[in-house]
Formats: sequence, structure tokens, C-alpha cells
Amino acid sequence: MEVIQNILVPLDGSKNSFKALTKAIYLAKKCDSSITALYVLRVAYDNPSLIYVPQTQNELKKVEKFLNTAKSQVTKNTIGFKKKILFGHEAKKIIDFAQKQKFDLIVIGARGRGVVKQMLLGSVSNTVVHNSKVPVLIVK
Repeated sequence: MEVIQNILVPLDGSKNSFKALTKAIYLAKKCDSSITALYVLRVAYDNPSLIYVPQTQNELKKVEKFLNTAKSQVTKNTIGFKKKILFGHEAKKIIDFAQKQKFDLIVIGARGRGVVKQMLLGSVSNTVVHNSKVPVLIVK
């Protein structure tokens, strides 16, 4: 059986991303693992200089608050916690980061958009589960 030591939890502020965090906390307690929360901002996807505009800086402040909320949930359970903010295409950044950092598991929330919308728009969790070499747990 594989050991799960490092769990990656991509967060986007949605209710389902918090459900994923809750499930990751449960697993981390059972496996004596640590959790890394990852937030990917699409803002500077095509233009890295957009990171410095006031609108992006305001968004980053919201993201920091959100990640601090996640940190308090994780650390109150005496689980190791790290956070990371990346810029770009969400699914690609999640997949690349998970593989490069050698995570044992990705726990990600499903947005639950429905079959028709998912076929037309795609979804981050769907892309991650189909393209990641790291095992993925989708939480609904």
C-alpha cells in the first residue's frame, strides 16, 4: 500500500473546495500527512505584468484571507500546512505543481455544474482527473 504523506488541495473559494479541504483534513489525520493549499489565479494567464495592477492586488488580498481561513482549519487539527499561489491556467498549474512537488494525492472539489455545461465548458476537476499522473480524489 502506498503511503500518503503530502496532500495537495486546490482551492477556489467555492463551497465544494472547502468540502475537499475537510476531506483532506480527515485523510491527513488518518495518514499522518501534511496539506498544501493551492490557489491558482487566472488573472495573469496571458500577461504576467497584470500581477501588479490594483485589481489583481485586491484579488490577492482576498486570496490571502481565504488561505488563512484554510490554514486555521488545518492547523487546529495539528496537521502540517503550506500554501501556494500560482498564476495561469488552473488545471495545468495544478497538474504541473502536483507532479513537480511529488504530491501523493490531489483532493479537489467538483463544481457540480451538470453534464451539459461540463461538456460545453469543461471543468478544472475534470481536466485534472483525466490528465494528472498523481492520484486524484474528487469531492462533491
